[in-house]
Amino acid sequence: MCGILGSVGRTPAAETFDRMLDTLAHRGPDGRGVRALDDGAVLLGHRRLAIIDLSADGAQPIGNEDGTVWLTFNGEIYNYRELREQLQRLGHRFASRTDSEAIVHAWEEWGAECVTRLRGIFAFGLWDQRAKTLFLARDPLGVKPLYYARYGGRLTFASQPKAILADPDFRREIDPQGLRDFLSFGYVSHARCAFAGMAKLPAGHTATLQGDALRLSCYWRIDDRPDLDDPAEALSRLGEGLADAVRSQLVSDVPVGCFLSGGIDSSLLVALARPHLAELRSFTIGFEEVSCDERDHARLVAAHFGTRHHEGLALERDLPGRLCELQEYFDEPFDPNGPLPFFEVARLARRHDTVVALGGDGADELFAGYLRYDDFDRPAWVPPGPAARLWRGLRRRGLLGARRSVAGDLARYFGYEGCLDDDSLPTLLEPSFLDRCGEDAEAVMRPYHRPGLPAVAAAQHLDMQLYLVDHILCKVDRASMAHGVEARVPFLDPELVRLAFRIPLALHYRRGERKALLKRVARQWLPAAVVTERKKGFSSPLGSWFDARSDALLQDWLEDGMLVDSGILRPDWPRRLAVLQAGHGVAGLRARWLLLTAELWARRWIAGQNLQEATTPGR
Repeated sequence: MCGILGSVGRTPAAETFDRMLDTLAHRGPDGRGVRALDDGAVLLGHRRLAIIDLSADGAQPIGNEDGTVWLTFNGEIYNYRELREQLQRLGHRFASRTDSEAIVHAWEEWGAECVTRLRGIFAFGLWDQRAKTLFLARDPLGVKPLYYARYGGRLTFASQPKAILADPDFRREIDPQGLRDFLSFGYVSHARCAFAGMAKLPAGHTATLQGDALRLSCYWRIDDRPDLDDPAEALSRLGEGLADAVRSQLVSDVPVGCFLSGGIDSSLLVALARPHLAELRSFTIGFEEVSCDERDHARLVAAHFGTRHHEGLALERDLPGRLCELQEYFDEPFDPNGPLPFFEVARLARRHDTVVALGGDGADELFAGYLRYDDFDRPAWVPPGPAARLWRGLRRRGLLGARRSVAGDLARYFGYEGCLDDDSLPTLLEPSFLDRCGEDAEAVMRPYHRPGLPAVAAAQHLDMQLYLVDHILCKVDRASMAHGVEARVPFLDPELVRLAFRIPLALHYRRGERKALLKRVARQWLPAAVVTERKKGFSSPLGSWFDARSDALLQDWLEDGMLVDSGILRPDWPRRLAVLQAGHGVAGLRARWLLLTAELWARRWIAGQNLQEATTPGR
């Protein structure tokens, strides 16, 4: 797992490129490399986190035998040994034991189709000197990020925006639609970027640059083909598929750990990984607030499987400093609720010399685990309260079937996953800024909505292609790589995802029971208390932390801040925000965090202010 950077065309000066590359040092603290190609018209850079083949042979950029193909790569290819053997039989010669070299030869053999043979998590840039072609690729589920921008006669790509922003030829400007996305969802959707003139390569896509023509192509989609409807076979295949995914992701030349929350997902990973390792390290973060603390459950699992367990504690008093620290690594605005605990658990892992850790992300989306799915399953004409409880009881007894999704479910989905809606935004934002935004929040969701599917399945598709990619996986990547830790996500192994979508929803969400099939798998491995315990989630108690002191922090940063000075936020925002919170409760509270985050982000990444050195918000 590493940081990558490349530029093609009128490339920046060598010293500028070096500065750009070193903004990614946290992603790859173990080494750096730069390769100038095509008489300096191509620059490839790499910051290395050594995981496989720790020798100098694993350094990147890495090339083929005659130096006509060069690669800078971030990720892990779990089937690289099988690919290597196949390519050697086809006549290819290898100079290292790395997974990255397998990609180089796979490109030589299969061209753009090479990505369909890679089992892993990846983002890479590859230059083919003979064809004068730059090839970019991102893994099927979007676990690893890849940004790109065209400016100043060049195309530049990088693992994170900060590397592109370090080029003085790139103008730092806010993309209004990207910022609107953030205030609507808590993240910037992969359809755009928070910086004008910059874009993300979507999950499951490649991009090919030849001359001035840049062509994007989708090579992987979720195949919703539920033909595995025999319950016994589905249970057996799911257990085997999950075990295979975990086993394949243990490939490493350094120790492997596990982020352990104590719930079914991470506990299953511990159970399936432990037999293959002489030692398994586990890490969890707790809170003083009992409602969010899962350390007791994690200890139970750690003791049951004999892991080398470590715990940390996140404290409210550290919040102001942590919010500023997060901005160094989340270089697009991002809701801080999820990253705070994950940031700390990754820090804990690195403190104990663990640079590879498995995480349970993706299981809720894949196996219908979110509590909100119960509401999607309930028809809109059944009101909350006694009627809803009666409906749920009948559903559990199999007397009612699943409802089908309709167009109105987009608003329902936004009610759970959104924050500031089209009525709230004009309350806080200047009309002139909103006029520059264009599309509304539903436009972001609409391409991924599938009316006609069971409502829960339709919500899963929205989650898989929006919330998972742009929120969950962005959180995992930035928070783990901030500390030079590689987070692997076995539940999102493409083969396991294909298998999960071959199983009908009625088995995953049996009579309204969330994760019904996964729980049956879990019962074969886990203590009963872990399977039946209601999950609290790896989240932070931000709601209770936003007290009078935090409110003062918000006032200090936003009063005459960048959002106001730039004509984005109305100057009388405190009064308007108070009205919003009085009328919308949780959404109003969350808006406080999003506005604070947006202000910190704008100061750090548009104005270039060093937040960690600032003792006061000072303007």
